[in-house]
Amino acid sequence: MKNKRTVIHHSKKSPAKMEGTLDTALKSSFLGILISAGIGLALLFASTAAALMTDDPTEFVEPIGYVSIFVTSFLGGFVCSKLDKRSPYLISILSGAGFVIFSMLCSIALPHTLASGMNICIRLCLHALSFLLFPLGALVSIKANKPNRSKHKKKR
Repeated sequence: MKNKRTVIHHSKKSPAKMEGTLDTALKSSFLGILISAGIGLALLFASTAAALMTDDPTEFVEPIGYVSIFVTSFLGGFVCSKLDKRSPYLISILSGAGFVIFSMLCSIALPHTLASGMNICIRLCLHALSFLLFPLGALVSIKANKPNRSKHKKKR
């Protein structure tokens, strides 16, 4: 009979490692907010250029605006999950919260925004949906990275 050694892993992290992880998560989430804002600006410019090519550029302002904010949120979550491989959901949730707060502050600061004539409850629901698309984008990103495993493994 061979000697077997048991290795006990400590499940508790030291405070320095936890603090480093939190710093990394905050830095990654701030970078995710900036990247999401950049994606939003790129979509804004692309949709504006597409709208200006039509006969009536103001006809599609509302649908393009809603689609662009939701696509921005989804792509932002997709990109945020790539920033930190250890905790992609945490990064996407923090970035989503920051992006929603940023967009709410922009809608307050700018007088004529897309949702300025809406009820506050509808605005909050749209922001909540935008926030929920961040983790969904991270989920799709993580599922896309995993290789397909066959369901039936060969028995030896």
